[in-house]
Amino acid sequence: MEELLKLSKLVTDSVNLNRALPLENGRTSKESRFLESLKSERYTTDEAAATDMYGTNQNDVRYKMLKHRMKRKLYNSLFFVDLTKLGFKNNYQKEHECISLLHQAYVLRRLYELDLVINLANKVILISQELDFTNHYVAALELKASCYSENGNIKLFDKTLKELEVQTGKRNKEVVATSLFQMVNVNLKKSITTRKSLLPEVPTIVSKLEALWRETTSFKIFEAYYKTAISYYELEGDFDKIVEMTVSSLQWVEDGLVNDVLFDAKYNKFILVYAHLRSKKYENGLKYAEAYSNSFKYDSGNWFSFMENYFLLSLHSRQYELSFVLLQKVFNNPSYKNISTHAKERWSLYQAYFRIINPGTAAEIALPKNPYGLSLPAYSKDKLGFNVAILILQFIYFLQKGDSEALLYRIESLKKYMLTHLKETFSLRSKTFLKLMILTVTEDFDADACRKKGQKLYQKLVEAPTPGDAYAEIEIVPYEHLWEHILSILEKHS
Repeated sequence: MEELLKLSKLVTDSVNLNRALPLENGRTSKESRFLESLKSERYTTDEAAATDMYGTNQNDVRYKMLKHRMKRKLYNSLFFVDLTKLGFKNNYQKEHECISLLHQAYVLRRLYELDLVINLANKVILISQELDFTNHYVAALELKASCYSENGNIKLFDKTLKELEVQTGKRNKEVVATSLFQMVNVNLKKSITTRKSLLPEVPTIVSKLEALWRETTSFKIFEAYYKTAISYYELEGDFDKIVEMTVSSLQWVEDGLVNDVLFDAKYNKFILVYAHLRSKKYENGLKYAEAYSNSFKYDSGNWFSFMENYFLLSLHSRQYELSFVLLQKVFNNPSYKNISTHAKERWSLYQAYFRIINPGTAAEIALPKNPYGLSLPAYSKDKLGFNVAILILQFIYFLQKGDSEALLYRIESLKKYMLTHLKETFSLRSKTFLKLMILTVTEDFDADACRKKGQKLYQKLVEAPTPGDAYAEIEIVPYEHLWEHILSILEKHS
């Protein structure tokens, strides 16, 4: 049943089944009724479907035959899917067209209709040349070579064979590049230990991919090089390199070195803004964020992800009025209710930090339930995530309230957390800032003493390098700004 439900949802959004593969109707219209019930998700089990359709159980041979026919027709209807209606770029539909043309050509080749095969192969070649579909180009050339061999056209056979040799060489290099990218990608999705062991090998892989791209100008190889390089620079914390890569990519597209139809401009815009945030290039980052803010559909998950980077850029550059406007846009977006639970939790955390750092403007923002994360989520060895961000938020919350008892209680928790989770060099900034927070308690909340005795720790914080994304805790507000805020709270209390 799950398979049928998935298929019915996929194909009926972009295919008229009655036109593509006619369903039975009239006296035997159970197929149409069955499909409508699948589309409306009326059935969740085979038992429910069999009972409704035949008043029997799922083992009834009539229900089994109906289910088999419907599954076959739904799979066959995938040939008629219009991917653009499902939100895909036109180049995906063009690739789908190439696959359909090749399928038709293979059938006609079996029927020995050589002229028709050559016509279809030429259509595939035209699309493949425009959109750099090397694998389809090779398949079309192989069909043409086969036909010319059969009809004895030696001149066109030799010409096609030379072209086939060139394109096959290019395709083989694309296979090598894709395999390298996939190898890096699968290992980067494992634990931090696995990622760290792979990192020394990645620069050589990036260089090889770049050389292959320069040699072939293949978009597929460029994509492997682009994504591998960005993943590596992100893990190394070299966000300046990501800025350079994304800006260069825009220039390569403009110069015609990269296929502008295939290039994912939205992804590049997203990464470009994100890299400016992480490399602390706030002014330029905000310019790009403003320029690209309308590039993403207002009701899409990508829009909310883009807005996270835009909001954090405004917060890090202390443009709090802009931060407030962006928060309002996010929470007033009707599609907010549709984003993932984790995304909602992040926005609640951003909102809470904004109230802490800028209480005046933030007074107009309604707080969600448990805004300060007073019950900590489960810790994870490989993905620290927002644990430190929540600990800091809790601490500042109780500091503002002047609840010294709660702060004394949390000192031991902070020390234990540092010993358990902040051992590596990539945790240096978080570890240093937690030490500064502990200092405020050990110095009995004396602002002058904390400023004086915390100077060395503060300098260490300023000089600590920004770690790569794979290891770093998220600084929703830069620790330097938070330390200034903590000292201002202590001064007010004194």
